[in-house]
Amino acid sequence: MISIGIVGASGYTGEELIRLLLMHPEASIDVLTSRTHAGKCVDDVYTFDKKLEKDFLEPVTDNLLTCDVVFFASPNGVAMNMAKELIENNVKIIDISADFRIPDVDIWEKWYGQKHACPELIKESVYGLPEMKNQKEKISKANIIANPGCYPTASLLSLLPIISLIKQQRIIINSTSGISGAGRNLNPEKLFSAGTDNYQAYAVAKHRHYPEMLAQISDVNKDIDLLFVPHLSSIERGIYSTHYVTMDNLNLDQVYDVYYEYFQGSDFVKIINQTYPKVGQVNNTNNCIISLFASSDTNQTSNLVIMCAIDNLIKGASGQAIQNMNIMFNLKDTFGLV
Repeated sequence: MISIGIVGASGYTGEELIRLLLMHPEASIDVLTSRTHAGKCVDDVYTFDKKLEKDFLEPVTDNLLTCDVVFFASPNGVAMNMAKELIENNVKIIDISADFRIPDVDIWEKWYGQKHACPELIKESVYGLPEMKNQKEKISKANIIANPGCYPTASLLSLLPIISLIKQQRIIINSTSGISGAGRNLNPEKLFSAGTDNYQAYAVAKHRHYPEMLAQISDVNKDIDLLFVPHLSSIERGIYSTHYVTMDNLNLDQVYDVYYEYFQGSDFVKIINQTYPKVGQVNNTNNCIISLFASSDTNQTSNLVIMCAIDNLIKGASGQAIQNMNIMFNLKDTFGLV
């Protein structure tokens, strides 16, 4: 069994992690930390199908040193202050916050407004998007996984198959998240009551997922920029992203062939033809559904539209984190997720 600790177990992502790991045949949830609920019994806070019979502990490193792997479902800035000691004690880390997602420390500090506590570990971290080319092998050898953000998961899976085939341009990304993507906090604009029967853009031109996406895109094609506009909708969970790409050297059938080849063997990415992804099809799953359309009747892809749906809390966070854990410990990707 894999001994697991979770830092930040009281947020939406932490709660989802617990729920999924309780179904995992090789997972033993041994340490749960929460500043909000420290000292309380987990079973008094959450109702899961199985009882945990454990108390929440304070999020300090000493409580986690006996674990095989620690998930950080915590606010940004927590993982980087605990990572060094955990790594020195042979504890693997899967960071669902953003502390290790951007490989350039200067860019990270600019966008997150603070000094990075352990920039040397950024170089050791591996970006945890298993469907990226040759990424599984890197994940399997890693001690620190930077679990991708929810929007970047949807958009990178949508764009990476063709990014090397397109000319210099700015790709427009129009993404919508369920209200749970705003996190469990008291921001009045992001409470479910405020989001009900509402739909709005937010963080235009300043969302922190932009530099994360661009870093991965630029590794493949430095001539691409992104215009990323996120929105919040009144649905509880899910992400729907639409991407607009100018591409005139392949027809739609050829583009589909590129996607089929890129995701061949993937357990979780589904490419569908002549229909649209729906958020309801992926909710409560680790799946990603992608569809492609040309914007004209000529079957030419001069204007290619790529649509993608994922569950923001699972493939966009906790499920992908468990998928990464499975790869790190030489288990099938699907363990505990199907």
